[in-house]
Amino acid sequence: MIPLPTNRDENWRYANLRPLAKARPDAVADSASGTAASLPPPLPGFERWVFVDGRLVTSPATSLARVLDARAAGDAFAAQLDDSMAAAGVDFALARINAARGDQVLHVALPEGAAASLELLFVASAGAASGTSYPRVQLHVGRGARLCLAERHLSQGTADSAINAAIDAALSPDAAVEHTRVQNVADKASCFDTLVVHVGERASYSLRTVTLGGSASRSTMFIKLAGRAARCELTAAGVANGTQTHDVFAEIEHAAPETVTRELFRGIAGDRGKLAFNGKIIVREHAHESDSAQSLKTLLTGSGAEAAARPQLEIYTDRVRAAHGATTGKLDDHMLFYLLSRGVERSTAQALLQWAFIEDAVSRVTPGALREDVERVIVRRLSDVASLGLLEAT
Repeated sequence: MIPLPTNRDENWRYANLRPLAKARPDAVADSASGTAASLPPPLPGFERWVFVDGRLVTSPATSLARVLDARAAGDAFAAQLDDSMAAAGVDFALARINAARGDQVLHVALPEGAAASLELLFVASAGAASGTSYPRVQLHVGRGARLCLAERHLSQGTADSAINAAIDAALSPDAAVEHTRVQNVADKASCFDTLVVHVGERASYSLRTVTLGGSASRSTMFIKLAGRAARCELTAAGVANGTQTHDVFAEIEHAAPETVTRELFRGIAGDRGKLAFNGKIIVREHAHESDSAQSLKTLLTGSGAEAAARPQLEIYTDRVRAAHGATTGKLDDHMLFYLLSRGVERSTAQALLQWAFIEDAVSRVTPGALREDVERVIVRRLSDVASLGLLEAT
C-alpha cells in the first residue's frame, strides 16, 4: 500500500486532498462510452492522440509514438531518468500509484535530429465511484530533436472524475521541447499529475501550463537540468473561482554549470477560490555560473479568496545569479487610479487590469490556436472580463 500525501507534508500544505480520500485508487476507471464526443477541433499541423479515461481511442499513423502495456513498461523509464527522483518520498507517491494501476502508456521516441508536433487529448468521462483514470506518457527526445507537445485534459459530461496523470521526459543533448499543458476538466472533477523531466547538455525545455477546471488540482514537477548549459522556461497560469483549489509544486534542480531557469506564475483567485504556487530552485555546489529568476504573482478578486506564492532557493555555490519575487494582493491602486483619471469606468478598468495580469502568462502559450481557446475559457470564467466583450473579439 503506497501512503498518500497529507496536508502535514510540507509540499502539500495548500493542496485539497479530499478527492484522494473519496476516489478509488485501487480501481481503474471504466469509461462509460469508450469514445469521445464534442471534442475541440484538432490543432493545425499536429498529430492528435485521444484518450478516454486513460485509454487510447484515436491515434494517427505515426512511427514516433506507440501505446505500450503499462505492466510491461513498469517503472523502468522513471528509474532511468534519475533514481533520486523515483525515490522522492511522498512527493512521488501518486506517480508510483499511476505506474502500478494504469494499463496503458504512450511512449514517444524522437530519433536524433527529428521534429514532431503532437496533440495529446485526455478526456475524462467516468465518475470517481467507478475508479481513477491513469494517463501516462513517456518521452525520449533524441540529440538535436525538436518536439512541440500540446497536452489537454478535458471532460465529457459533468462527472466527478478522478484523474492521476504522470509524464516522464528525457531530453538528449541539444534537444528542444515546447510543452503546453491545459487543464479544464468538469467543475466536479479532480486532477492530479506528476511531471519528471531530465534535461541534457545544451537542451531546452519550455513548459507553459494553464489550470482552469476541476474542484481540486495539484501539479507536482521535478525538472533536473543535468547537462551543462541546459535551460528551462516555466510559465504557469491559474484561475480559481467558487470553491476551486489549484496547487502547483515545481522543483527545478541546477545540477550542472551554466544552467538557466526562468519561472513565471500568474494566478487569479475569486469568490472563495484558493491558489498556491511553490517554486523551489536548487543550485548544486558544482553548478557554477547558473542563472535563475522567479516572478510569482497572485491576484485576489474575491472577499473569501486565498493565494500563496512561495519562491524557495537552495544555493550551494557562490558563483551563481539568482533573483526571485512574489506578491499576493489586490489590483494595483496606482494603475487603477491612472485608468480612472483617464475617464475609464471603474468596472471596465478593473476588468482590463485583470485581463492584462493573466495575459502576462497566457500570451506565451503556443500554438496560437490553443492560446485562443484558453483565452476564451478565461474570459468566461472571469465575469468582470466577460463584460468587456473580449469573447466576441477572439
